[in-house]
Amino acid sequence: MNIYEENLLFLEKQFPALLEFLQSAPVGKCKTETAKNGSLTLLYFQDQIPYYIHSKFNPQEESAKIIAHKNLSADHIIVMGLGLGYHLEKIMATKNKFSRVLLIEPEREIIKHSLKTLRWQTLLTRGDFFYVFGDSYAEITRMVHTFINIVTLDAVEYVELPSETRILKAFFGKTRQVIDEEIKTNVYDFKTRMAESYMLPRNILKNLPLILNTRPVAHLKNAFPNTPGFIVSAGPSLDKNILHLKKIRGRALLIAVDTALKPLLKRSIHPHFTAIGDPSHKNYLHLQGTEKEIRHFIAAEACIAHQVFRDFQDKIFTLSIGKSMVRMMEEHSEPFGELEAWGSVISIALTLALYMGLDPIIFVGQDFAFTDTRNHCRGTSWEDDLLEYTSDLDQLQRFEKQSIAGNKRVLETRDIYGNKTFTSDRLKLYKNFLAGLVEKYPHTRFINATEGGIFSEIPAMPLLESIQRFVFGKPGIDFSKLRGLPTLNKKENILRLLDFFRARLCFFRDYRQKVQEALGLLRDIKDDSPAAWGTVFPILAAVETIKNDLYSDPQNGDMVEMWSPSPIYYFLKGYKRVEHRESDRSYIKESVRLYKTYFQDITPLLEDIIERFKETTESLVNGEW
Repeated sequence: MNIYEENLLFLEKQFPALLEFLQSAPVGKCKTETAKNGSLTLLYFQDQIPYYIHSKFNPQEESAKIIAHKNLSADHIIVMGLGLGYHLEKIMATKNKFSRVLLIEPEREIIKHSLKTLRWQTLLTRGDFFYVFGDSYAEITRMVHTFINIVTLDAVEYVELPSETRILKAFFGKTRQVIDEEIKTNVYDFKTRMAESYMLPRNILKNLPLILNTRPVAHLKNAFPNTPGFIVSAGPSLDKNILHLKKIRGRALLIAVDTALKPLLKRSIHPHFTAIGDPSHKNYLHLQGTEKEIRHFIAAEACIAHQVFRDFQDKIFTLSIGKSMVRMMEEHSEPFGELEAWGSVISIALTLALYMGLDPIIFVGQDFAFTDTRNHCRGTSWEDDLLEYTSDLDQLQRFEKQSIAGNKRVLETRDIYGNKTFTSDRLKLYKNFLAGLVEKYPHTRFINATEGGIFSEIPAMPLLESIQRFVFGKPGIDFSKLRGLPTLNKKENILRLLDFFRARLCFFRDYRQKVQEALGLLRDIKDDSPAAWGTVFPILAAVETIKNDLYSDPQNGDMVEMWSPSPIYYFLKGYKRVEHRESDRSYIKESVRLYKTYFQDITPLLEDIIERFKETTESLVNGEW
């Protein structure tokens, strides 16, 4: 049986969907020839012109040159272009054993020809090999999210098959841009989790008794089908057209992001929903002082600052954005209603609009740029803070310009009209994430009525024209039915939550004792010489077992990681440096240090979890909801 037949048999048994995908590939773009050294080489036809993907003389020698100066010790290696796989085979054979490899190949016919040269059974059964076949950028984005191990991420090395990436330049150019942006998104998301981790679980538990008196967003599923919706953000361009929003007069649904609420209220414009999702106290300031003024609802993520639930409890629809602790609470009460969110609260506002069935969805004030060298429109809570130092609006604007001009991360770009403007990496990431969300809903109409900024992925239209086309002549919307929707305050929910938190409380009290036992075992290690290894290795095995006991139920580990991913992250990061030195004395010393640090860092987290779970249990028992 030759290699081609082996591959077909393997795919038929283990990857039938992949085999079907390859066999349905169009034919005629590629053909193989025999090179001078007797190996196969590959031709690719573009506009009927043949191009050699590999050397006509010695493809293997050529592949060795392609990877000769590449960093194959990088923890993540991305291979752009497969050809017949000669360079990929060398990479997998010579790379660092801890490196992960992602292959991108858009042409199915090329992959089919590689079945003649590359042992796919070996590749597809490896845990360090990932691939995307086909030209779907959405699939590339999804796979990069799986491929990137944030714990080991230090360096990403691109290896291009030069002839193929030149022929398919447009595809591979955009692919690299998509991958780079997704990696940035992963890194930014992780840094945000590290920065906010101490707030999230505490806020959720403190909010729980009040959440029980709110309505779940799940009640809003398809509540307003085919109703025009406006999502209002506080970008600088909002000042140009904000007054046009008065013309809506209840004939379309208005969703404000938290920063836009006060600018709207100052002009007597009342949204129907305000979206808020950031856990920090500073985001409460966007709502603070509006308690008696607002007549609408707030779509609030369960982890937001406690003061929001305290001050606006009767107006809140509680939602989930997939936080592990919220999902656990939902399992033991009822679904809150999950929306997609990342980075900016605009994504919560958009997914809420989609969840309710709004169409068209019209964006206002969504610049993603420092239009006119300003951060926000006038009237936000950020401006209120600055006005404490100066009441001079001109001086305020000069301060804004100076802060933007002095920021090294500010980038010059072009707005939707082709004029020069400024943005930042972070704003571009937010914009790209929003554009990706929009792409998922091809049957919904989206319009950018911002009249500025860089959100060019959807059609632009002046706000007044949008209102005239999609709102004028529409009947008023009846929102009164929303106030009669039931809350989460049901006896069965409370009893199930009580059982859940009591069980977790017992586990973490027991696990705290195990952690102290682990620290005691580690303190007993006095000698790391080779002669003592016979006693040291069993101790390390024992404390590793105790560490892993946290995951006897994955929910336990998820909770600790949500409380703070730092101990787990730094342990794994450190262990990566020593795991290949098991016969070295330094392995013992570094391993002991890592375990000690891990258990010492996790001890106060366990104390805090126990105390918070105790408080939550008591509040549920005492009926403080």
